[in-house]
Amino acid sequence: MLKRLVGLCGSVIVAGIDRFRAAIRGLLGLPARSTCVVLAYHAVAPRERTRFARQMDDVLRLSKPVPADLVDIPQDGGRYVAITFDDGLENIIENALPELKVRKIPATLFIVTDVLGKRPAWEYFGGADPANERAMTEQQLRDLDTDYLLIGSHSATHPVLPALDDQELGREIVGSRSKLESLLNREVKLLSFPYGYFDQRVINRCRDANYVRVFTALPVLAMTTPREFVTGRVGVNPTDWPIEFRLKLAGAYRWLPYAYSLKRKLLGLLRGQPAAPLGLKTT
Repeated sequence: MLKRLVGLCGSVIVAGIDRFRAAIRGLLGLPARSTCVVLAYHAVAPRERTRFARQMDDVLRLSKPVPADLVDIPQDGGRYVAITFDDGLENIIENALPELKVRKIPATLFIVTDVLGKRPAWEYFGGADPANERAMTEQQLRDLDTDYLLIGSHSATHPVLPALDDQELGREIVGSRSKLESLLNREVKLLSFPYGYFDQRVINRCRDANYVRVFTALPVLAMTTPREFVTGRVGVNPTDWPIEFRLKLAGAYRWLPYAYSLKRKLLGLLRGQPAAPLGLKTT
C-alpha cells in the first residue's frame, strides 16, 4: 500500500507539472503536443467487470483509443491510448472483450503459445497468481473477433528472456510467432516481453525476427519517435483507484523508470554487482 501511495503522490506532481507546461505553451501560442500511453492488463475477473467497464468509459472520455501497431500518432495535440492484455487468459474473453466491443475500442492480446488451454505455471512476482486462471484454448483464440483485435506473442513459455541462451531465445521469440501465425493464418508482428525484462540482445533478436514493435513494462509515454520499435506500457488493473487509473491514462507514472533505475544502480554499488536486466517485475 505504501509503494502504491508513493507512486500516486509522485504522479500527481508529474500531472501538475504537465498542466503547467501545457498552460505556458497555450499562453505562448504554441500547439499542444500529442501523447500516447499503452495500457497493459492481465486478468479481468467476473467481479471486476463493472470496474473495468468504468475504466473503458474513462478511456473514451479522456483519450482517443488506437491500435497498438499504429505507426505514428497524429500530431494534433490529442491524447491517445492503446489497450493491451498479456497472457491470453480466458477471463479476458468473458469479461473484457464484450466491454471493448460494445465501445468499439481496439485492443491487442499477447499470447503465451505453449500454455493455451492450460493453467499458467510460470513464476510470478506479487499480485494475483496466474495459476488460478486458465489460458484460452486454441479454438477460442481462432474464434476471436479480429475486427477490433490484434494478436501478438508473449513468448512460448513466459521466461525471463535475457537469461536464455541464443537457441532458447530463438524458440521463445521466433517459435511462438510461427505457432501463432500457423494457428491464425495471418501475420503476427507484435511481441511483449514476459515480466517486462529485456536487454539489447533480446531487442536485436526481435528486430532480426522482423517484429514491427515490441513492448516493455516501463510506464513511459509511447510512440514518441517515428516508427518506434521499443514501446513502454503502463501496468493497470481493474482494481486501480479512479484517480490512479486516470493518472496512468495521462502518462503521469512515467517518472517511475527513473526511480527504479536509480534504485538498481544504488543497490548494485552497495552489493558490488551490475544492474539487473531492464524492466519491471510484473506477471
